[in-house]
Amino acid sequence: MSVTFELTDRCRCCGSSQLVEVLDLGNQPPANCLRLPGEPKPGQVPLALAICNSCATCQLTATVAPSELFSEYVWVTGTASATRTFSEIFAREVLSRWLLLGGNRAGLPGLVVEVASNDGTFLAPFVEKGCQVLGVDPARNITTHAVANGIPTLCEFFSQSTVDNIRQENGAADIVIARNVIPHVANIHEVVSAIEQLLHEGGLAVVEFHYAGAILRDLQYDSIYHEHLFYFSIETLRSVFLSHGLHAFDVFESPLSGGAMVLLFSKEPCSPSKRLMAESCAESKSRLNSQEVWKSFGNHALSHSKALASMVSDHAEAGPVIGYGASARSSTLLNTAGISGNQLSVIIDRNEIKQGSLTPGSDLPIVSFEDGRAHLTDAKSVLLLAWNFEPEIVLNLRREGFEGEVLVPLPGDPRVI
Repeated sequence: MSVTFELTDRCRCCGSSQLVEVLDLGNQPPANCLRLPGEPKPGQVPLALAICNSCATCQLTATVAPSELFSEYVWVTGTASATRTFSEIFAREVLSRWLLLGGNRAGLPGLVVEVASNDGTFLAPFVEKGCQVLGVDPARNITTHAVANGIPTLCEFFSQSTVDNIRQENGAADIVIARNVIPHVANIHEVVSAIEQLLHEGGLAVVEFHYAGAILRDLQYDSIYHEHLFYFSIETLRSVFLSHGLHAFDVFESPLSGGAMVLLFSKEPCSPSKRLMAESCAESKSRLNSQEVWKSFGNHALSHSKALASMVSDHAEAGPVIGYGASARSSTLLNTAGISGNQLSVIIDRNEIKQGSLTPGSDLPIVSFEDGRAHLTDAKSVLLLAWNFEPEIVLNLRREGFEGEVLVPLPGDPRVI
């Protein structure tokens, strides 16, 4: 099955032709291209990371057609309990910033819009607090679920046309949320401009993104896959939004994705928070946006992949090994390390959409936790592919009586618990 993609030698943010490659992970299938047994294998696309020598934005060199990545989606936000818990914290943090931005204005915001809202998990707490909400997401299978759960959702890609229709039907938005979506869009300037156009003059834009600082610190090369076109620092993302008249004024951390940041923007310039100034200063001191730091990351990533492959092979010789967590990032780990059915028998995943399918490239069967119990009984080791949910998953495994070794690939060097 072929995959439609384009290669670029120009920065998507500033247009510079000074892209410098820092990591080449070879040709790989898109990370969420699961297939049923008997269906054709997905095509492969170059997976290489480059840094712009002009604006310092890290990005992939290949762009896969968005319709092939997002029209039917297999990631469901509310699958993990950690995500559901953070959605409550997220809403409180956002509403507190909205009140401060308006000089401690009273009452609730009018309209809260989320771009790429998935199943509505992060809009639900706003509904509970009495806010009017609207989600926008192109995945037909996911938006149907969101609407059934009481989250009004438009099934389409977010664009200026979307904004025009929302403003005509509902007026401007007081808050626009974009969680883990800005790094996914090649037409980034069109999307950021549309967010600015949707916002009320006193409105708040909230952008969550997997933080480049965490990726570098913890060697999270598994976050590199075709859906993630950009790998932003605070400063590189701040620059993109500033070019559209949106000013960063505060930031807070997200525990998700192995380390994310939530950056907050206003239409009118305002004094940056102490936290934002401190984070920006730390980025500068660490040379986070330098070519040398990213090249070093690339070298360490390739060394780590070889060590992981060796560790899994050694454990497979001692007894059965199964995987846990058929996340998109697991696809990069498995395919880069060359781990397949010779080392793992199955991968357990609680997401019903994925169960019964085969992983892209590595062709490992994905089974439910219930069906995986029999495999757990025989297994000597579990490879924790969804390592960013380690506490939750390890606790569940121990409660099920699994006493074998858990192989944790990241963060940092592979380890055994």
